[in-house]
Amino acid sequence: MIVWGAVLLGVAGTVVGLRSRGSEEVLEYEQSRALAGTPVTVLSAAHVAAVVDQAPEPVSPALRTRPTQVRCRPGGGGTLRNPWSCTILYRSGTLAHYRVVVQPDGHYTGAGSGIISGCCVDAPTLD
Repeated sequence: MIVWGAVLLGVAGTVVGLRSRGSEEVLEYEQSRALAGTPVTVLSAAHVAAVVDQAPEPVSPALRTRPTQVRCRPGGGGTLRNPWSCTILYRSGTLAHYRVVVQPDGHYTGAGSGIISGCCVDAPTLD
């Protein structure tokens, strides 16, 4: 009886030891992966400006001109840095302002001098 008790206690101790060892290995792997991984990228103003550049001038279609300058500034932190404040200067001299929000899948919407929306901003991912 004493021998069987010692055997059962030994088996239980081995199971507990192996389980905790596995958890520790997973934790060590996750920590080393986090330290060795590349930093999370953020959405750049150039990426947002590239799609906002396609916004039509907010005038009659017959009078529309192409943009000569597009500037976008982030309004927040995080990966997507939403909302963005964008200003577009058109060849005609028209100045348009938009508040743009980019979704994680790259779709964007903007409101201001008009309403713009579309796809796809080259949005970074959190792999």
